[in-house]
Amino acid sequence: MLRLFLLILGMLLSLTVSSQEDVLQKKVTLNLKNASLEEILQKIDNEAGVHFSYDSRLVASREKTDLVVDNKPLKNVLEMLCHIYNLEYQVVRQQIVIKEASRKVEKTPKSRITISGHIRDKESGETLPGATVVIKGTTIGSISNAYGFYSLSLAPGKYILVYSFVGYERVKKDVTLERDKQVNVGLELGTLSLAEIVFEYDMQLEEMKKNHTGYLPLNPSIAKRFPEFAGESGLISSLQSLSGIQTHSDGSSFFFVRGGNRDQNLILVDEAPIYNPAHLFGFYSVIIPDVAKNISIYKADIPVDKSGRLSSLIDIQTRDGNMKSFGTEGLINPLMYRFSIEGPIVKDNASFYSSYRRSNFGWIYKGESPEADLYFLNFNTKLNWLINDKNRLYYAFFYGKDNYTNKESEEAPLTGLVWHNFTSTLRWNHIFNSRLFSNATLYVSDYNYSLLTGLDPWQSGISDITFKYDFSYYASPEKTIQFGLSLTEHEINPGNMSPEEGEQNPYIPTVSAGKASLAGFYYSREKKINDKWSWKAGVRVPVWNHKGPLLVYNFDDNYNVSDTLFFNERENAKTYINLDWRISGKYLLNDYSSLNASIGNYNQYLHLISNSISPLSSFEIWMPSGKNIKPQKARQLTFGYRSLMSYNIEFLANVYYKKMLNQIEYVNHANILLNPLLEGELRFGESNSYGLELSLRKTKGRLNGWINYTYSRVYNLFPDLNSGNPYPAFYDRPHDFSAFFSWQITQRINMAANWVYHTGSAITTPVSFYYYNDNLVPVYGERNNDRLPDYHRLDLSLSVKLNKPHRRFQHSLTLSIYNLYNRHNAVSVNFNKVETQDGHIVVPANLYGTHNVMSTKNYMMGIMPSLTYKYKL
Repeated sequence: MLRLFLLILGMLLSLTVSSQEDVLQKKVTLNLKNASLEEILQKIDNEAGVHFSYDSRLVASREKTDLVVDNKPLKNVLEMLCHIYNLEYQVVRQQIVIKEASRKVEKTPKSRITISGHIRDKESGETLPGATVVIKGTTIGSISNAYGFYSLSLAPGKYILVYSFVGYERVKKDVTLERDKQVNVGLELGTLSLAEIVFEYDMQLEEMKKNHTGYLPLNPSIAKRFPEFAGESGLISSLQSLSGIQTHSDGSSFFFVRGGNRDQNLILVDEAPIYNPAHLFGFYSVIIPDVAKNISIYKADIPVDKSGRLSSLIDIQTRDGNMKSFGTEGLINPLMYRFSIEGPIVKDNASFYSSYRRSNFGWIYKGESPEADLYFLNFNTKLNWLINDKNRLYYAFFYGKDNYTNKESEEAPLTGLVWHNFTSTLRWNHIFNSRLFSNATLYVSDYNYSLLTGLDPWQSGISDITFKYDFSYYASPEKTIQFGLSLTEHEINPGNMSPEEGEQNPYIPTVSAGKASLAGFYYSREKKINDKWSWKAGVRVPVWNHKGPLLVYNFDDNYNVSDTLFFNERENAKTYINLDWRISGKYLLNDYSSLNASIGNYNQYLHLISNSISPLSSFEIWMPSGKNIKPQKARQLTFGYRSLMSYNIEFLANVYYKKMLNQIEYVNHANILLNPLLEGELRFGESNSYGLELSLRKTKGRLNGWINYTYSRVYNLFPDLNSGNPYPAFYDRPHDFSAFFSWQITQRINMAANWVYHTGSAITTPVSFYYYNDNLVPVYGERNNDRLPDYHRLDLSLSVKLNKPHRRFQHSLTLSIYNLYNRHNAVSVNFNKVETQDGHIVVPANLYGTHNVMSTKNYMMGIMPSLTYKYKL
């Protein structure tokens, strides 16, 4: 895999160098008198057949000149022009970009003065995380943090600062630095014009320079364009089209990142974890792009302050609310309705944002099953208060619920499934001085799952309460330091019957998981060595304590109980102290291509126990690390290459290897329901995964989108399973391909298409059958010896704006078709049916005779059209 990556990389680099040399060696003959720079460039364009990209305002400001050259290489002519006009150029494939010459700035001045502040959306007052501020004509600058705060320390003097953010008009500020000062900047949404082409190009350069290995920003405005399932796009469907991220099937919230299991992904919403990201068993997501302000995805080099999982981090910030004016938006379709409202509480100082969403399935089933009560809902709200220039408060609340029950009546008790996610987060931003920023966070997270049987309900769940204090110190434009601490208390219910009245039934066993705490301190440092090299390193020391009340069973080598231990309330049962660390580096080959690498060590202390591959599994249990379950560990090594092929097309290639220890599998026919000896059903081993990810993206223009291909393998090695031989994991998918395109046909009409394909999941099927006492008995061979059929699906959408441009009231109709060609993608395979003489496949009443057992597949969803009305005011 590494040799293949290096071969591809070498070919790309050689093509890059040769294409540059070909362009610059073209011969040019000119004889111009009193010509403007724009006329000179146009003449070169006509004669040499090269294309220039530049800001027309920059070119128009240059004086006219005489220029005579006779059959000279283009390189010599460009160097002459750059000397005359104080410009510089760079070659991007067959295109030459003209820009202002870089200004020389003292990088290590004896004294520094700091300019700091917040970068916001000028219209709404929302902060803009990831915005850039640079000194005009240089690459020296800073990036705003998750709360829109930036800090830049420079030598005393006069500067022109350029503030920019993707999709917004850049703003230039003339500043004179004599002492520390605060400058808050508002940016306006912009439209792409010819004069702004260079601006958009430079913004991509900045994105390339600041992005880390394994980092994928998912712009909510892009995610909104995805073809919708039943009228609404969601987080899970958006992830499905990204390289290195694989989903299971229709109607499933399972997703796997770079060979990791599904519990190895941490999803944060305003800093608080969400333990179940799905509604309706995965057809809908609890988080939708409309409520998100920023979505950051990390597949490697995960920030040490947000450790806790082995494979990925999905960090979501919800909208703060408009500080300038009130607004509302929503949608309605046959299966769903949603509305939101936002506005100022105190103009320019405090605002709110609230959103409510609920399903509308009743009209489908009420006629046939009036006693059924099937719905899901979620509610988001956020408050933010700018107390003064140095202090700001945020409060965020989220509640999501799924209810699939039969209503209680005199004839029948309440039965069915109910689960909910709940988070509540309070954050305080404080600026100690122009270089030191802090954020204190207190959050509560609760996930509860109930199986209602008409008797005592079976319940499982996990609750957290966490305090974090994070600091960012902007020592210089080249060096940023982050450090902080956190403390989390977990309370875990691994699945028990919960009597509504009285005491626990003594005949029903109790499963114990106790409580746990996780304390940690972290430190990270990012350093830009020079214009080519930069590096980042971080370390976190987590201390995990598993505590009572707790009953622990010790097992012998045959997994028979050998001893029992009881731990009282708060009594420590097991402590783990491990080290999480990350090291990454980046090397800029030139202004439009870079190499990067990272290596990291990860630990995970919470584990999802589920021995079903069905997306409709009812029994999922979270368990803590303790005496019998060790923390999962992983070490990942990644190499990457990124190149801007033109001002709006980029190519990315990544190769990775990941080794994971203390992975969890299950003994054959494991029982995880009401089993106090649950830990004896588990088996432990290691997994090894590796892969190659290729991505081609077009991010600007009327037609944009991406094409991704991933080749990946993941193998398990468990001494107690598969005779100790390696076998592919369930989520081993060698080939994964996705293509997403969005075409803005006119200002009012947009069309989008999304096609996904991946190899079928690895499953275990019988290798033969035999009869015993007239019963058909399957015989199994190696684990995961077979695969489900390959998965593929095409989704299409057409959105039409009903209002004229620039109207305050905006509304639209969106027609979406999920699974356009009605592919029946299998989620499971059965072997309990036979074929009759007339060709029908049935479940046999008896097994006398010589019928052959047939394999049949179950699928969740065929073609699904929807029509949705959306509005915004």
